[in-house]
Amino acid sequence: MKSVTYEMPIPWKDEKPSLHRMICQIQTRPGMYLGSIALTPLLHFIDGYQAAERDFGICRHGNLFPLDFYYMHDFTKFRLKAECGCLGWCHNILTFCHGDEEKALKLFFDLYQQFRQVELNRYWKAILTKENIAWNDNMEHCYSMRGHGAEPVYKSPIAVYILELTIPIYMLVVETTNEICMPRMSSFFSSVEEAKRKSSIPIGAETYFGKIDTWEEFEANNLYFDKVINTFL
Repeated sequence: MKSVTYEMPIPWKDEKPSLHRMICQIQTRPGMYLGSIALTPLLHFIDGYQAAERDFGICRHGNLFPLDFYYMHDFTKFRLKAECGCLGWCHNILTFCHGDEEKALKLFFDLYQQFRQVELNRYWKAILTKENIAWNDNMEHCYSMRGHGAEPVYKSPIAVYILELTIPIYMLVVETTNEICMPRMSSFFSSVEEAKRKSSIPIGAETYFGKIDTWEEFEANNLYFDKVINTFL
């Protein structure tokens, strides 16, 4: 078996067990963990790791950064200027590398290190009014389908945030009484105005909550919440 070791500039030894920590370990000895120096086995490894996290009910708390690995899909689409982001990070990288699995694995680790370094420049926060909450609860404009039928996208929403990242790209985050929601259908926006207003794909804040008139701006390099961080479809 061909042995390849990649440099790993981001330390992982002091981190709590997580997918990010696991990827950093794989980067040191990909052949040992994956069985080959190729990108597709890494995709299967990560899918299995995430499935195990869901089965064991493992949730993130506290800091929003580094971003949940899910956003690697949109990050690779943005960095590689891929035409379609819905097929995922592995497809985008392999397409860019013309199917060369080893070259694609090397590119993944390069992009992943950039992804891990994405931070927060500033953010905007809006406290939701009774009218905004009613817009969400009435489900006339937007709703979520569960196993038992339609229900509001958010349960007991409190506030909505627009994050300006260092890429620069913008993200939507919704705070409820019990958790911090990072909706996957509202991933990366090209401008703060697009994220604030009513839009379809990605879904802007006013699609969920109707007209929002008052936003307060803050300078920050991170956000910390003493709540579960939920990344959902």
